[in-house]
Amino acid sequence: MSNSTTTPHCASRGANATISLPVVSAAPRVRKSKTSRWRALSLVVVHLLIIGHVVQWLITGRTVSPVEPSEAMYALNEGHVNAGLIFLALALLATLVFGRFVCGWGCHVVAYQDLCAWLLKKAGIKPKPFRSRLLVLAPLSLAFYMFFWPTVYRWFAGAPAPPLSNHLMTTEFWKTFPGLGVAVLTVAVCGFVIVYFLGAKGFCTYACPYGGLFGVADKVAPGRILVTDDCEHCGHCTATCTSNVRVHEEVAKYGMVVDPGCMKCMDCVSVCPNDALYFGFTAPPFLNQGTKARRHDGIGTATVRERAAKSTPFDFTLSEELLVAAVGLGSLLAYRGLYGQIPLLLAMGMAAITGFVAVKCLHMVRGANVRLQNLQFKRGGRVTRSGVVFVCLAVVLFAFTAHSAAVQANSWSGRRLFASLNVGDEVWMPGNLWWDRATSQQRSRVDDAIARLSRADRWGWVSTPAVLQDMIWLHLAKGELGAAETAVLRLIALTPDEPEPHRGLAGILRKTGRLADAEATYRTALEMDPQHLRARQDLAALLASQGRHDETIEQLRLIVSQQPQQPPTARYQLAMALLSRVGQPTQTPRDLPEAVEHLIQVVAERPTFAEAHYNLGVAVFMTGRPREALPHIQESVRLNPDDAQAYGFLEVVLRETGDLAGAAQAGQKAAAIRSRK
Repeated sequence: MSNSTTTPHCASRGANATISLPVVSAAPRVRKSKTSRWRALSLVVVHLLIIGHVVQWLITGRTVSPVEPSEAMYALNEGHVNAGLIFLALALLATLVFGRFVCGWGCHVVAYQDLCAWLLKKAGIKPKPFRSRLLVLAPLSLAFYMFFWPTVYRWFAGAPAPPLSNHLMTTEFWKTFPGLGVAVLTVAVCGFVIVYFLGAKGFCTYACPYGGLFGVADKVAPGRILVTDDCEHCGHCTATCTSNVRVHEEVAKYGMVVDPGCMKCMDCVSVCPNDALYFGFTAPPFLNQGTKARRHDGIGTATVRERAAKSTPFDFTLSEELLVAAVGLGSLLAYRGLYGQIPLLLAMGMAAITGFVAVKCLHMVRGANVRLQNLQFKRGGRVTRSGVVFVCLAVVLFAFTAHSAAVQANSWSGRRLFASLNVGDEVWMPGNLWWDRATSQQRSRVDDAIARLSRADRWGWVSTPAVLQDMIWLHLAKGELGAAETAVLRLIALTPDEPEPHRGLAGILRKTGRLADAEATYRTALEMDPQHLRARQDLAALLASQGRHDETIEQLRLIVSQQPQQPPTARYQLAMALLSRVGQPTQTPRDLPEAVEHLIQVVAERPTFAEAHYNLGVAVFMTGRPREALPHIQESVRLNPDDAQAYGFLEVVLRETGDLAGAAQAGQKAAAIRSRK
């Protein structure tokens, strides 16, 4: 079949002259992928599973911990073995065999990016992929920071690895997730905006830490998109690829797709008009680096690495990419954790866009023609209307970034100063113990920390919970109870459903002598979270200070029943409260035996707790068993040989057991200790 036609009416040199012009026929239309609908269905199922997971937690109050790779950080930092860690491990193992298919078929962020690309295509916009030689290292760098740096830091610090603990189930499913507003912003930035700026899968290529890990695993995977000799290099595969892979070039050069960005979506296989592409297994590319490229263009052969280096196109110069990296890193530090809201992945997406916009602004200054996707910003040296809008938006973005950096710098430095002061729980006690003992340098650092945190709070668009929390402690350390109360009230307004700020307010009310208000506030915190151990402990201490032993015992019993694996402090307090009721009108027959049971468990968990041994001996003695009480009193004086009271009681016990000589020695020891004091 001829690929040309004749145009009989095209004149040349004469009115009646005609020539025959070759007209290339239209290229065959790329057929629609048959696998795209199955992949879309897979991603829909993933979202249905996510929704079902959340609904199950809302109904039952307990569920499997989030199946989110970022949860693996808690295993490295705190030893928490959770569902996210298991999922990441299994996904990496699967990628080592089959290649990077988990991203394409099971990632919710990929779904958002694909949806955005589809919507833009419907609007007549097909975002051009951004290609970089340097910035592809950003995801791997972020993955190192998230998953490897905690271990490296621990090695250098000489700290032991955290013990492993089971966190496969949780009642706090949403604890590590952002609120609805931040979630919507994350979808908009990482799923939509970044696609327009950096092309389809732009977030995966330049911002996703998990993509960095999967990309490394893909390099050694035997699972590959392979090609047969039926390939005619038509380019349909590259045209349909949503992972920005130059499929037709790679299969022509290497006989397979080697780009680690390939997510095995299988669109290229589906649209190949000659069915020349297929998924199969072969030796990984790194084992074939010395092999020769396929002959297909008459140029000859070259090593894989040489051919790749000669043909890879990049959109920015190396110096421009360094500018993107510098601006992106600074922006990441400015955005991450901003106002206690911006998570790391959203901050990474925002930073990538900010760095890209910075270079586009440089192009606006230097270039005569500047374009971004379907928009012409500058033509023939003249700035277009779209260009003016772009520059204005860029100025707003840079101003927001600079403002965020100023807020973050004051917040970070103020919180760092606070951490260096080692302010302890004594600031919540009556009086002003910490400030009275503080050195002039410590007092100066408190003032400096308050000033920095106040600037961060005053300059910010919204208040930051962590900043307010540190300010509360600093004002208490300085004895500024009114300022501390104001800060905690603002924190409650900011996080009204959190019980901990209410506990803090109760502590301040108790410190200022408003005991009835403090008790009511403690009970409010416990209504929000009946499992809040410290709030219940504080309430029990408040009740005990007022001599309300029955109510104190009630609260301590709840603590022991709710948190049986906690350190034995509450159990010991409960035993002492029960002993204090012995001999009172409110005593019950069960008080003394229950106190003994709790004290036995306390000394079993803390065998060097001399005071617990002493009180256990007293309690057993009160039950009429002096011989069983004796070993505990003897252990008490062994652990604390300067305790005159313990020696005095040892004298009593020994007399009851008939050891008069031992009793006399114990009495002499008690007298000697008292005389020294």
